Amino acid sequence: MSTDHPAPTADDRRPPCAGADTGRRILAPCLGLALALFGGAIAWAVIEGTSPVFRVPREYHIRNLGAPTEKFDALRAVEVNVNRHNAMLELTWLGALVAGTLALREAIGRRALWPVLLAVPVAAAVGCAAGFAGSLTYEALGVGPLAELTATLKVQAVVLGLLGLGIGLALGLSSGSLGGFVVAGIAGMAGGILASVLYPVAVSFLLPGASTDSLVPAGAANRLLWIAIAAGLAGLTVTASARRR
Repeated sequence: MSTDHPAPTADDRRPPCAGADTGRRILAPCLGLALALFGGAIAWAVIEGTSPVFRVPREYHIRNLGAPTEKFDALRAVEVNVNRHNAMLELTWLGALVAGTLALREAIGRRALWPVLLAVPVAAAVGCAAGFAGSLTYEALGVGPLAELTATLKVQAVVLGLLGLGIGLALGLSSGSLGGFVVAGIAGMAGGILASVLYPVAVSFLLPGASTDSLVPAGAANRLLWIAIAAGLAGLTVTASARRR
C-alpha cells in the first residue's frame, strides 16, 4: 500500500528546541555579565560619591614630626580602624548592588520581587564580612608599597573570593534547592578568586602607574577596573552555573 507521507529526514528527527536551548545557554551568562557590570557601575558611582565615609578624627592628626611615638602609634591604630570600616562599607555596597541587579532577571521571570529582597541583604552581609576579613589579612601580611605581590594576591583572594561567595549564595537562594545554593556559592567564589588574579595583570597593562596594594583600590579608574573585573566574573560564573543545575 502506498503512502503520501515522505520518510522522515535528519532535520525532522532533530529535537524541536535544540537551537533555542543552545541560544539560551549562551545568552544567559552574557545577560548575567551585563547585569553584574551594571550593578558594579552603580556601586562604583556610589562609592566614588561617598568615599571615604569614615575619616581619622582631627585630634589624632600629627602636625609635628617630632611628636612622641605614642601619638604615631595611636594614629596608626585609628587609621587601621578607619580603613577597615570604609572597606566593609564599600564591599557592602558592591555585594548588595551586584547581587540585586543579577536577581532582577529571576524576579522578572517569576514576576515577583522576593528574589531581589532575598539577594540584597545576603550579599551585603557577606560583602561586609569580606571587608572585615580582608582587613585582618591585610594587616597580618603587612601589605603596603614594599609588600611582595604574593601578599597582595592573598588579600585580594580573600576579599574577592568572599565577595563572589556572597553574590553566589544570594543568587542561589532562588534556586529552591540546597544543591543549587551550594553550587552557586562555589561558582561565585571561583569567579572572585579568578578576579583577584586577573586584576593585577589588567592593571599592569591598562593602568601601569596605578597601585594594587590597597584593600580597595584608590583612584576612580583603578577602582572601576577592580569592580568591573570582580563583578563581571562573579556574575558570569554564577549565571553559568545556574544553567547546569
